[in-house]
Amino acid sequence: MTIEIQWIVMGGVAVLLGAGALLARAWERKRRAAYEEYSLTREFQFEPERPEGEQRFREFFEPFNQGRSRTWGYTISGTKNRAPFTAFEYKWVTGGGKNSSRNYIGGVVWEREEQSLPQFALSPERWFTRLGEKFGMQDIDFAESPEFSRAYRLKGPDEAGIRSLFTPAIRQFFTATPDQYVAGGGRFLFWWRGGRLPVAAQLDEWLEQGDQVRRRFFKE
Repeated sequence: MTIEIQWIVMGGVAVLLGAGALLARAWERKRRAAYEEYSLTREFQFEPERPEGEQRFREFFEPFNQGRSRTWGYTISGTKNRAPFTAFEYKWVTGGGKNSSRNYIGGVVWEREEQSLPQFALSPERWFTRLGEKFGMQDIDFAESPEFSRAYRLKGPDEAGIRSLFTPAIRQFFTATPDQYVAGGGRFLFWWRGGRLPVAAQLDEWLEQGDQVRRRFFKE
């Protein structure tokens, strides 16, 4: 390849990268505007970011202690079904150099002063979870709820308290609604999914799914 052709190729790549960056910024501006409009029409509060918003939750929520370059981004807060909530988008970086990667979650946190939950984390059980159990990884199972125990990994330091919290009705709910991610401790309850917050048009349904989980732990 001649030097002239190399420069042409490099120039073309630079143009494509620049165009991609412009499109990404335009998409982000459009997404932010949609969240602002969504929040305004529902009398919610929108924040483009909440610097170090995760600080007060780190004791109870494992993702807030992972990686570096942690960023609490888009935030929507308000009241749904008489329960105050905060929906958020959170990002962190793992790895280094060419092997670094960005990780996103979109979640909701509820806070209820008069409630005290044992610290726990519930996540879908995968093959590597089952493998980890063979090497001592904690997974609280219920002999009387084998489908729940096969579908989820449940962990936390207060096993007796967690077993008391996860009543047959709660276990049945999660068995019927697979692939949920939930964590709690003290007055906080978290529900989340991997990836960014849903687009504004899907937020009502997404928040309702999260609120269905909230009702199982925080009684009216």
